[in-house]
Amino acid sequence: MMTPETFKSSSISFAQESEWQWTESSHSPGFLQRAVSHTRRVPVTDNDDSDPATASTPAETLTSNQYIVFSPTFRVPTFYFTLRDASGSPLMLDDLVNTTLFHRCALDDTERTSFAATQPGAAFPLLSQGEHPVLGTPCWFLHPCESAKAVEEIMRELGSEEDMDWFRSWMLVLCTVVAL
Repeated sequence: MMTPETFKSSSISFAQESEWQWTESSHSPGFLQRAVSHTRRVPVTDNDDSDPATASTPAETLTSNQYIVFSPTFRVPTFYFTLRDASGSPLMLDDLVNTTLFHRCALDDTERTSFAATQPGAAFPLLSQGEHPVLGTPCWFLHPCESAKAVEEIMRELGSEEDMDWFRSWMLVLCTVVAL
């Protein structure tokens, strides 16, 4: 697990080697953010693309604002995001999971409501709506409750206790669901 200080130092180091930007905050350790484009996932068909009547149309570009914020409760980074269509409207959950933000099939076995996706038998939803803890804006987030356990397993295999290795291992766990 991390402390606010190790989260901040690891995040600043990560921002220096990636497209993420570090943002200071007066009431938190700060957070990482970036804006990226995604598209809706087009269903795979057996259509002949040489036939103009069945050729695919260009995929709609979606804008995703992404944030990595420290969770003081779970003592781990937490991934928050928004995903909007070309008109600026937020996507509903069923549309959201069918975008290139998520790996294909990553959320297939989840039970869904309009505000959460939960794996059967889980105590907490995997994906839920909530308020960005620093900005106060509505976002989606991946629940951090099982993150530490997964990262600690990787860290044992690495034989490392380095904060930056912990942060990178958390990113590795995140990337099993989200296409970063």
